[in-house]
Amino acid sequence: MGWEALGRWGEDVTRVEPLTGGVANDVWSVRVDGRLAVGRLGGRSDADLAWETELLHYLDREGLAVPVPIPTTDGRLFADGLVVMTYVEGGAPETEADWRRVAGTLRRLHQLTRGWPQRPGWRSSIDLLHAETGTRIDLRAMPPEGVARCRAAWARLAGRQTCVVHGDSNNLGNVGGRRLLGRRVRSQAARRSPSGLRTSW
Repeated sequence: MGWEALGRWGEDVTRVEPLTGGVANDVWSVRVDGRLAVGRLGGRSDADLAWETELLHYLDREGLAVPVPIPTTDGRLFADGLVVMTYVEGGAPETEADWRRVAGTLRRLHQLTRGWPQRPGWRSSIDLLHAETGTRIDLRAMPPEGVARCRAAWARLAGRQTCVVHGDSNNLGNVGGRRLLGRRVRSQAARRSPSGLRTSW
């Protein structure tokens, strides 16, 4: 259906301008009931989007500043691959203190989501000990030595508590906008992995 689904958020909803920094979705600033918001259109399954929107509502209730899904006029949190969320203003981290706050926010995310169920269709690093592919990962495309080194690191995490990790928090497009700095967490690349994991796939 594409962006026509935006009409499910009301008659006066409009796309304003495309937002940059992402790689997997078409993301625009939008106006809903006169308020600035963000619309993200992608090809994720309903189960995947339900997991994400439930996570965002939970994190919001727990006090993390996250983009909160705005329901359609009939109460759904997504429609035809489109999620509309509140807009959160900010800028990229610039100082060491900023980055410490980013790290603190990620720690809080990990604490709040211990034992959270795996995102439907995604794999954790532990799953990749025995699987060749997962979501956008294809270990067969890597040199065998690289795969062996990754798996050796992941094997040390087996048996640890799992939590939600943000798959690309090293991307300033995700940390930028003071998203993590301002305690905002974007969830589109989130999935569950062991909490001791420092680098995620």
